[in-house]
Amino acid sequence: MTCYAALAQVYDRLVQGVDFDGWADYVEQILARFHVDAVNVADLACGTGNTALPLLARGYRVTGVDISRDMLARAGEKARRLGLDLVLKQADMRLFTLPGPVDLVTCFHDGLNYLADATELAQTFARVRLALRPGGLFIFDLNALEWLAACGGGEQETVFTTPDYGLTWSTRYDSRRRCWEISLRGWIMQDGDKVLFAETHREQAFPPREVGAALEAAGLSPLALFHPFTLEPAGPDSRRHFYVAGRP
Repeated sequence: MTCYAALAQVYDRLVQGVDFDGWADYVEQILARFHVDAVNVADLACGTGNTALPLLARGYRVTGVDISRDMLARAGEKARRLGLDLVLKQADMRLFTLPGPVDLVTCFHDGLNYLADATELAQTFARVRLALRPGGLFIFDLNALEWLAACGGGEQETVFTTPDYGLTWSTRYDSRRRCWEISLRGWIMQDGDKVLFAETHREQAFPPREVGAALEAAGLSPLALFHPFTLEPAGPDSRRHFYVAGRP
């Protein structure tokens, strides 16, 4: 299977309880907080389009960027069913380019945690700077170091089964490398046959000081670090950190 092919087939079922319209509300709240009028948006690691589509439905012009053609195929199918024109681009976020500058770049749901180290983080941020117009914003989230360490402590295994698919995932956290590893094994019914799959995902923890340094090295200005879905500063109990940076 290609990159994230198995996950693409079951991903929307796994996140069906997430209020993605609420994520779009939050993006607009941040845009208003920093007095930025956005029209053109690039959504990095867009996956199956769950954060791109609500923005598109609100009138933004959105380009979804993802490394996985299978995820992008799902996003395209969903956009067509909704009658929305979602531009899709298959690219590695460390290397992506856009035809022209955008007002806003987003990257949500742990997308940046999939980068291997601070060097790759800085590479991606440099590409974001090139994609943004002067005065544009970059809004992104990262799973907090403390949360990754807590949820991945020791070997943990979870099993989920439906008539259409079965999924087993086991996790472990390597404190030395600050890396959370998720091993997926499962099956999905396709044309009456049970197709087996296995994937390994790794999420890297990045402390805020490391993120800030990478932003500055890329020529972006760190503007805020928020507790999830608020405009309050992130704290020790923040499971996820929301960052806002700008291109001067």
